[in-house]
Amino acid sequence: MTRTQLACKPCKDARLKCDNFQPCTRCVASNMAYLCIRVRDQHIPRKRSSVACSSCKRSKLKCDENRPCSRCKRLHKEASCVDEELQLIPLQFNDVEEEIQDVQQLSLPPDHPARSQQLQVERPIDFWIRSLSFDRPSLLRERMNSMGWPDRVLARHWEFGFSSKELMNIFVSLPPYLQQVTRRALHAIEIIMADKMEKKARTPQAKLLMESETVSEQDLELEKAFYEQQSFGVIKQHLHPSTGKRAHVYISDILCKIIGLHAEEALARIANRELSLITTEFGYLCYVMFGTWLYATSPGRPFSLVGCIRDLGSSGDTGCVVTRFVQQQEFDCHGRVRSMKTYMLPLDKEGLETSAEPPGSAAALFEKHMRGGKDYKTWMNDFESDMFAGETILGMQKSKQGMERLEALGRDLERMYHPFVEHAERILHREGQFNGMF
Repeated sequence: MTRTQLACKPCKDARLKCDNFQPCTRCVASNMAYLCIRVRDQHIPRKRSSVACSSCKRSKLKCDENRPCSRCKRLHKEASCVDEELQLIPLQFNDVEEEIQDVQQLSLPPDHPARSQQLQVERPIDFWIRSLSFDRPSLLRERMNSMGWPDRVLARHWEFGFSSKELMNIFVSLPPYLQQVTRRALHAIEIIMADKMEKKARTPQAKLLMESETVSEQDLELEKAFYEQQSFGVIKQHLHPSTGKRAHVYISDILCKIIGLHAEEALARIANRELSLITTEFGYLCYVMFGTWLYATSPGRPFSLVGCIRDLGSSGDTGCVVTRFVQQQEFDCHGRVRSMKTYMLPLDKEGLETSAEPPGSAAALFEKHMRGGKDYKTWMNDFESDMFAGETILGMQKSKQGMERLEALGRDLERMYHPFVEHAERILHREGQFNGMF
């Protein structure tokens, strides 16, 4: 039998008791009546897994079907919670001396030159070879589509492999004004893109253009040979142009060092849609909205920004690095996105100051929202608290300063996307589908 608990979302997040009124007494007193939504959580008894993870199997204890399982989460052993038959690359040593040398290198600090030699990508890896979950549809994409969020614009974000729960928290937690602006902006881009693709599909030349949606192994090997010689991190995501679903991924050694994960672990997390966000929730929202605006205004133009990203493998207090991102779209012969290339270059304090964007540019406006007026040292020191509290969407709504930043972002987005909203309305008027809102 399942146990059902009824509580409104604010009370549940604050772990406080909630009465039976609607809205509840606490939300009325806190001026949050509009957020007082009853949440029904079903607590399902744990099911025993047919195949235990390696850690539970060695300990001869029960294991559930989640990965990482409940026991490994409780003991903070998520990294060792794997199925033995799904080990990607088993370690093999020729002799005892080689094994001892490898253990010594793994015990070195993360920035030691000998440690970096362990982070190697042998070749670009197919998702369907690395993970059984690749062929399954993205549940997040289906859920967000059912909630009215545009699919064509946001597909590459849903499909990449970030944690579904963390991505959903960003969009469902937006305050009413910012959510309205965001929805209208993204729907406007969706309408314009659909109209553009429909016109292009009707041209006689489009029917004569033929191009394969698959990427050859020779192309992947060529990319690996080129990018492994560079001093910056690279991640390239190949997509199926017709559906927007992911196909292949390549991660360079340098990028693995930046995010603090071995290539095999990073690829496995992406394949299973379990990679944690490497920026704050507010930072990722800015990246989605400003990136979409730039690609809409200048298709094919590289998107450059500076952000503070999380070191997923760090156990220290900071666990972050300031990085310059440069992202580039690649299109097929029909104008559909076939891949996304992202370059990452770590910056020190001097590098951040010298790479400042020209005042008044869209990139400078984006950086102003991202940094919140913080200098290099403060940005680094505050990142840990911002990641888990200060710059979560719900956390920002609990402070006056946070709400001011959200409202300022909403005003800038409304102004920047206004021409696209007007153009989308003209398209709907022309097709007789305009009803005053979309």
